[in-house]
Amino acid sequence: MKKYLPAKTIVALALLAGSQLALANTVVTLGDQDFADGATPTTGDFLTAGSGEPAPFNGVFSGADTISNFSASWTFSYGAIVDVITGGSLKFGIYEHESAATGNQVASFTINGTDFTGALNTLFESHGGTSREDNVYTLTLPASTFAGLASGTVNVSLSLAGPGLGLFGETAFNGAALDFATLDIATAVPEPLTSTLLLLGVPAVLAAARRKMA
Repeated sequence: MKKYLPAKTIVALALLAGSQLALANTVVTLGDQDFADGATPTTGDFLTAGSGEPAPFNGVFSGADTISNFSASWTFSYGAIVDVITGGSLKFGIYEHESAATGNQVASFTINGTDFTGALNTLFESHGGTSREDNVYTLTLPASTFAGLASGTVNVSLSLAGPGLGLFGETAFNGAALDFATLDIATAVPEPLTSTLLLLGVPAVLAAARRKMA
């Protein structure tokens, strides 16, 4: 007759095996956050706050509403990630981008070459507004980006499109400035203490089970 492990033993093994992972985050920030979502700092204050920070997060505008559109790119560099990536997000602040103007204001938005233009346009439009906007956006990254995140290098590129909003109505272009950008990568990593308990606990549970079945 075959003998099976009791249900309590199986549950104990499952609990031991299931508790060997702990969550951790790799967080990389470029520039300092100089305004809260929806705030309206003056241009002078914004430039002063960004002074000394690395481009393009130094408060300097890219483009101008009557001359050309905003365009910028930046790179996150960190050590390669060997643990299992379970999630990720990209948060950034953009100053005076005016997504309240007619149409979609994001011309192009890519992360490691993958196009997220539509996703960012949705975020822009969800903020509403009737004139200039100074907002902080958070984009949740799908599993399709995890391999790129694990490489340790993430390249981001953002370009806006007109029209913008001037003092007397819409303008041909949409200039703006970046404030900061934060990449947050969640991983599941072995927990040393729990791993040790796992090694010690599983043989003990199995031994007890064998004695009971003998």
